[in-house]
Amino acid sequence: MKKSLAILLTILVVLVSFPSGMILSHGLVTFKDVPKDAWYYEHVQYVGNHPNELMVGYAGNFGPLDNLTVEQFIKITVAAAGRGVVVPPDKYWGDVYVPIGLELGFVLPGEFNDYRRAITRAEMARIIIRSLPIITGEKDTTYNESDIRSRMVDYDSIPVNLRDYVCKAYQLGILVGGADGYFRPNDSLTRASAAAVIHKMLEPGTRTVYTPPEEIWSDAEFEAYIRENAEDFYCVAKIEDRKIYLRNADKPTPTLLSDKNNLYINELLYECAKTMAYYAKKNGNYFSLSYMHLDGGIAFLGYHLVSTSFNPDIQLVFFAEPQMSYIAEQYAPGEQKNPSSYYWTLGALYDTDYLLDQGWQIGDDRTRYSWIQDKHTDALRHLCMIVYGPNQGKAFCDFLIERYLYLFHTDFEKDDKYIGFLPGANIEVAYLVKAKEVMRQRFWTTRPEVRK
Repeated sequence: MKKSLAILLTILVVLVSFPSGMILSHGLVTFKDVPKDAWYYEHVQYVGNHPNELMVGYAGNFGPLDNLTVEQFIKITVAAAGRGVVVPPDKYWGDVYVPIGLELGFVLPGEFNDYRRAITRAEMARIIIRSLPIITGEKDTTYNESDIRSRMVDYDSIPVNLRDYVCKAYQLGILVGGADGYFRPNDSLTRASAAAVIHKMLEPGTRTVYTPPEEIWSDAEFEAYIRENAEDFYCVAKIEDRKIYLRNADKPTPTLLSDKNNLYINELLYECAKTMAYYAKKNGNYFSLSYMHLDGGIAFLGYHLVSTSFNPDIQLVFFAEPQMSYIAEQYAPGEQKNPSSYYWTLGALYDTDYLLDQGWQIGDDRTRYSWIQDKHTDALRHLCMIVYGPNQGKAFCDFLIERYLYLFHTDFEKDDKYIGFLPGANIEVAYLVKAKEVMRQRFWTTRPEVRK
């Protein structure tokens, strides 16, 4: 009898040690409704296995798509601050945790008339900023409001009394908007999104911090570089008012790319040419610019790791008249819905001279060498941000690199394709890669309606 009682007590202790909804798997807590390939899996694992029991589930589930309430977020921040308590059986947990949140100053009396409603993103930002000094020791966050306003499409929709908190959470990279530039301050958050926010809040290394591109050449320095290397840039007839006038043997008269379909095409060409030339010069690489007068003009910008005699390792093409991807049309006719204004090419992993310079020898496994080097990634990201804006540009750059590396490192039998709008951005991307064509990858995109 005593032995049975001891076993029973042991079982009870174990059950009490783990909140309801959690399942033990190889020493870690998992949830039945959180697949391993979900974007939020890592974040849910973090909060679900945190020693302070930040977010727990129910009946083996996490409820990733459920809305998070005000009192739930208060409970999470209180637990993160190490003030979690055992709720008496005769008490509702919200009635226990809300007073603690008030005591700690995470919320103030009268700010909420209903703690059980869904919390908004802006309200969450306020609680985050108030709780950080206690939870992480962070305080006195500074930010540039005009800079944030320029990157946040819906800045004016933030309630005035919450703007300071939103700006601070945004600056810290804890609570940021989508790749389309919208913060959506008055929207609610799902539990999955909240898990990501809490993870970023407690682990600064996971935060999405905006880093502005480095300062590059002045206009005068760029134009002097073009003049000094005039033989390499015959296609540049002249530069006036930050516009590059182009020519070729078939059409020697100085001309601009037609801006009928893209009002800012010549401004973008100038900025991208200046940026690509700057990074090429800085990194000891090469920059090329060429021109075709067909279809209102087509300009080709090339970043070459070794020599301009090789195919560009980063290429950006401007179409004055948007065109359909001939690759997508060849292998997936009709799937691309909108003509593209630009296409990008990546190919550095396949440059033999580049690999030799890294220590590669013929016969070695090329996949051990990564295209991603800071200096080349910085150049690509800067160019993407010019064309699509800071938020969408970063999202597109990350997409380019992720797809490029996936295709290089993955053995696949079927075609790899993507035709559709980039998640969270208002640009359509089209590419299709056959295994035999993986050496150089081309990504066609539309012009963004809003460059954010």
